[in-house]
Amino acid sequence: MKRIFLVLLVTSLFSELPAQINYGVEAGLNISNTKGKDPSVIGGSTGFLTGIKIGYGFRDFISVESGLYLSQKGMDRIIFPNISGVEKYNYLEFPVNLIYNLPIPESGKTSVLAGAYFAGLLSANITPDNEGQSSAVNINEMIPASDHGLNFGVRQSLNVSPGLLNLEIKYCFGLKSLDEPFNVIKYGEHITSDGSKKLYNSVIALTIGYTY
Repeated sequence: MKRIFLVLLVTSLFSELPAQINYGVEAGLNISNTKGKDPSVIGGSTGFLTGIKIGYGFRDFISVESGLYLSQKGMDRIIFPNISGVEKYNYLEFPVNLIYNLPIPESGKTSVLAGAYFAGLLSANITPDNEGQSSAVNINEMIPASDHGLNFGVRQSLNVSPGLLNLEIKYCFGLKSLDEPFNVIKYGEHITSDGSKKLYNSVIALTIGYTY
């Protein structure tokens, strides 16, 4: 009996108002770094974030949002004692976020979001910053083929007919280590790892978007 009552309560909560579907585009900047212990990491990098999204609103104040994005992350790392370079990881990313609209009287919307992302690696490369060696080198075999993690953020939406202009900042941190076992030759030298380092993507994303 309690289960039946709970099902009826949840059904009434999400069926009292008609659901609304919205869709849009988004683009911006990833400010990337890593979390973990690796003395070879000396800094972060910047990259792009762009994609399409779709949202499903259950009520005026809560919705679920997903999409498909091209997301570039990375870091600045020491390769050899005298050589460092910027690593770039290009992902196809699939986020799923719960959006809650804060009860603030205004012409637009102020929202908080939380959720998870799942990503597949499209390509990875490193560009040395030393003189005489500036071409990018593929390092796909040194980086895991997938990544997943959590998202948290804040969004300000402004009414711009016929839709909403969205300004967003969010923090995304990976739950899968970027280090995995490999034994490769780069720049004529052997580079190896036993996969024991705990190193994770850590990104602040600044975006602007539009939803219909």
